[in-house]
Amino acid sequence: MRPLIYIALGWLLLAAVGGLGQTLGLTVMLPATSAALVAHVVFGRDLSLPSCLLVAVALGYLEDMHQGTPAGLLSLAHGLCCCALVWSSRRLAVEGPVARALAAGVAAALVDLVTFAILFFVRRRLGVEGEALIAGLVQARWHALATVLAAPGVFLLAELALGAGDRAFGRRPRPARRSPLQARGSGSTLEGEGQSDWT
Repeated sequence: MRPLIYIALGWLLLAAVGGLGQTLGLTVMLPATSAALVAHVVFGRDLSLPSCLLVAVALGYLEDMHQGTPAGLLSLAHGLCCCALVWSSRRLAVEGPVARALAAGVAAALVDLVTFAILFFVRRRLGVEGEALIAGLVQARWHALATVLAAPGVFLLAELALGAGDRAFGRRPRPARRSPLQARGSGSTLEGEGQSDWT
């Protein structure tokens, strides 16, 4: 049920942020709420790896439909970003709101870099100018910054939605998992406490 909650929330955020930007005529770079949700999924360590990938690819597909990009482009970018974040989550401790917001910014930057690389590789087939892609990549830093600033709000909405889902379906909240670094410091491993979510 939690993957469906993430996907539904991602769709609502896409519609809300895009609609708000169009209604107010905003010219500033809007945050990548889907990338922030992917970071929340991964570093929350509450879903299995297949479920994380399902959420990431589904959010990318919603982004494809919302932005009108070639089908599968952002799905692939979000999926690869999820894999990279899962790899880093096994080696880095991401604790506290500031670190998690920065992780969301890194996720947005990864999605932008992967998207740029794919589009640059097939630019002639799509009829896209390389200079335009490079100019867009230069602006990606503002995309990441906007995502960092919006991430705490996205995380709060995700926690509220997941909590409401837990109460609605009678699911008991799981105890907070220690990061890999905390586990090493205490002389134990995550596997010693129980089966890892990433297996």
